[in-house]
Amino acid sequence: MEKLAVYCAEFLIHAADIEGLCQGVDLELVEKLGRWSPLPTTYAGGAQSLADLEEATQTGQGRIDLTIGSALDIFGGCGVRYADMVAFNRRQSARGAK
Repeated sequence: MEKLAVYCAEFLIHAADIEGLCQGVDLELVEKLGRWSPLPTTYAGGAQSLADLEEATQTGQGRIDLTIGSALDIFGGCGVRYADMVAFNRRQSARGAK
């Protein structure tokens, strides 16, 4: 990731094997990305609930952003309400996190 970082402003990592399935986030990968990535990084894949967002934020040590797609109500999902996600992000910003 260090070698690629000189060519990037940030990373977007897709856990393609679980993306869109709404069966949970690969927390082992999130934890590694939190340790390895020298740049802002967004993880995509598997999120099914606001709890996944909270877990990924903690597991990635506040260094990994999580994108929620299929589970989000504005995209037809039923696992995460957009308003709840916005509220979570505002709380994080107030705490000084990403």
